[in-house]
Parts: sequence; structure tokens; C-alpha cells
Amino acid sequence: MTHAALLLLSFFAVLLFIHVLLLVWLLYARRAEKKQTRRLDSQQYLIIYASQSGQAEQYAQHTAQQLRQAGAGAKCVNIQDIRAEELPQACKVLWMVSTYGEGDAPDQAQAFQQKILRQSFDLSQMSYAVLAFGDRRYANFCHFGQELNAWLLKQQAQPWFDLVCVDQSSAADLNTWTHHLEKAAELQLGMAHEGKQWTDFRLKDRQLLNAGSCGGAMYRIMLSVHNQQWQSGDILEVQSANGAAEIQRFLERHPADSDQAAADALKLKNLRQLPLRQPDESFSQWVTRFAPLPLRDYSIASIPESKQLELVVRQQITEQGLGVGSGWLTESAAFGESITAHIRTNPAFHLAKIDKPMIFIGNGSGIAGLMAHLQQRHAWGFRQNWLIFGERQQQFDFLFEQPLSDWKNSGVLHTLDTVFSRDHQPKKYVQHALAEKAEQLCEWVNQGAYIYLCGSLQGMAQGVDEALTEILGAAHLEQLRREQRYRRDVY
Repeated sequence: MTHAALLLLSFFAVLLFIHVLLLVWLLYARRAEKKQTRRLDSQQYLIIYASQSGQAEQYAQHTAQQLRQAGAGAKCVNIQDIRAEELPQACKVLWMVSTYGEGDAPDQAQAFQQKILRQSFDLSQMSYAVLAFGDRRYANFCHFGQELNAWLLKQQAQPWFDLVCVDQSSAADLNTWTHHLEKAAELQLGMAHEGKQWTDFRLKDRQLLNAGSCGGAMYRIMLSVHNQQWQSGDILEVQSANGAAEIQRFLERHPADSDQAAADALKLKNLRQLPLRQPDESFSQWVTRFAPLPLRDYSIASIPESKQLELVVRQQITEQGLGVGSGWLTESAAFGESITAHIRTNPAFHLAKIDKPMIFIGNGSGIAGLMAHLQQRHAWGFRQNWLIFGERQQQFDFLFEQPLSDWKNSGVLHTLDTVFSRDHQPKKYVQHALAEKAEQLCEWVNQGAYIYLCGSLQGMAQGVDEALTEILGAAHLEQLRREQRYRRDVY
């Protein structure tokens, strides 16, 4: 046999060997996939969560822990990791899902909503319960949870008990869920929900950021801290309160026997929507029927190393005056006064500690979460940072102009793009800046960039989603979501 023939035979032998290896790998991958599905199906309780700001995920993990301690198997799965073919085999499922904005499903549930909820399955073997998180201030309260529950019923899934809706993490609502779950599971879970751990921060300072603006006044709020810890991307839940002047005005209209005792009782009560006072009802009895003031969420604008917790708050104007949350922080609270709040972890918007390019996009008070991320990137020494920020007028609304300019000059910010809508005709917004920088955007994404979006849901977030879809394609954007390289904190 000639040397050339031997070389040819060797070449074909190598090709055959590679082909066999490929077939073996494919067979192994398919078996592994089936095995993974069987492992998922074998869990006694499958807990599927869809979280926007961390509440549903935290409660899902807590529930799984309690079930395991009670002797039951439990596994938590992000809804974006659920495959359609797994659902018909799932037997005991706890769904814990959030709704945000005006009835929207969380970002991580978008694909599930758009694909799986449009299909039909035989889920008659599935016993389930749905815990829906939401906020009654919005018209479509717990809409995604209701949509999911209606779909499950249509697929013949068997509910253990009716849908439970939770208003702003209400302890009473969560205890209702626990009671039903313990009864259905015939387990003692020890999950009585006593509410959040509240902290009394002190108002250290506040600074008007946009004097002269045609938009709502924007304030930088600085709170003193004492060993509190958080990550950039986390949220501060603030308990709204009434200021001394507002309470005094109320007492002038509705005198009480003891002004001081009445002032203490009225501090956290809604004085704008009063129940009708009965003729024989004392002042103290009447006050017990007042609704509590609501909670308000704010993106944290600093990192613990700064030794203070900062917020960016835009004043909201209503028919009755300043909004209860924004008015409290920007005007009513006195310097040094206690601000009762709770730091809520928000893993869906946490910063990945990786030296990859990062693209930060936001508008208005959304600069808060982005400032915290940029501070953290600076502390880590990562410099491939690109900020696209939009507001109304450069003269009045260039929030944090000095630190951003300093970061640009020092190289902390590789690219700084600002867009001021009122300075352009026609008006120009951050999504237009994205379109103009499409080539750079694609280059950064191909280098492994992460995209962080913070700000208003209506208008800005929708416009950015459309621009990213146009530039990257719907499939690529969905891939970024699944890889957690596109993260949003929108409201």
C-alpha cells in the first residue's frame, strides 16, 4: 500500500472516530436531559417563581426551606427555566409570581407568558396553588397571578385552594397562604409571617437636583446608616409618614383631648381618606379605623462604602397636594427625623461581578440605581462602562453632572451619552440614542456586555425594548434575558 493510500485511510479513520464521538455525545446529552426532567418530576413539591424585585423569589426559597425541614422534598425553579414538556409530568406545584407596573408579568416570565400560556396541555395530574404578589394601588392588581391561575384551571389542573393575592408583602395575606398550605400539605411549616424587619434611618440631608426644571422637583435624599448592608441594585421600602405641620393642620380641624397622644396616633395614618365619624365615636376610636399610610419603593443610589444611603426622589403632585411618599421625604420630614424603612434585596437587578462591558440606560429618577452600579464598578476597578441617560433640559436636569463628568474624564466611564428631550425638535429620548449607537451596542454585546435599565416603565422602558429588539433581534434579546445579561428595574 502506498504512502498516499495510508494517509487517506488515516484521514477517514480520524473522521470516523470524530463522528462516533459526536454520536456518543449527542446520545449522552439527550439522556442527561431526560434524566434532568425525571429529577425535576420526582420532587414532591416543585416551587416555580417569577420575580421582578426579589419578593417572590425570596418567599419561594423560604417556603422550600420550610418544606424540607418538615420532611417534604422541595425544589425551587425560576419560571424562565421551565420547559413546556415538563409541565404535564409535574404533580405538586406551588406557583409564586409577581405582577409589576400596570399588570405586567415579570421580565423573567415574559417568554413563559408569550409562549407556554398560549398553548394547551393536559395538566389533570397537577395539584397546585398560586401565590400572587402585587400592589393594590394599581388597577390590574396581581394580574399575572390571576392570568396564570385561569390558564391552569383551563388546562384541568387541580387547585388545592383559591388564588391568594398579597398586597405589598402584607403579613396578613402571607399568613392566609401559610394556613391554607399547611392544611393542604398536612404539614406544620412554622412559617407565620411577622412582617419585615424595619430600621429607623435618620434624614441626614436633602438636595434639590433640578432647580428651574419644567418637570417635577427631583431631590437627592441622604440617610445616615449604622452597619446596614446592601448591594447596588437593592431597593429601600419606605414607610410613608405625616409631618408635624400636616398633623397640626388636621388637629385644628378635628380637635383631640391630647394633642401629643393624637399626633403619635396619626403619624402613620392616611389623613386624606377618612372614614365617616359616628356621632357617639370618640376621637381615639375614630382614629383606629383610619387606613395606614402606604409603603413606597425607591432604588438605592449609593453603596455601603459611601457611609450613607442615598435615594433620588421626584416629587409627585396629586389633587390633594404632594404624594404621601415623595412629600414625606422631600418636604415634610425634618432633618434628623426618623425614616422607617426596610432594605429589600433585589437579585434580579444585582450587578454581576465580572470584568465585562456594562451598558447602563435610564431616565429621570432611574439614575439612582445606575449611580449605585457605577460606584460599585468604580470600586471594583472595572472601567468598561457606558451610560445613556435621558431627562428634559440639559440646563436644569443634568442630574449628577459633576461626578459623571469626573468619571468620564478619569476613564471610569468609557462612554457617556446624555439625551435631553426638550432640547431637540422633534423630541429625542434614550431609545433614539441607542439607535444612533447601534454599531457600538452590537460590538459591546458581542464582547459579552450586560445591559442594565432603570427608570419609567411607560415610555422609556418600552421604547428601549423596542430599540434593542430592532438592533439585536427578538431572539438575541430573549437570549440576553435568559442569560441574565439584560436586567431591568422599572416602575
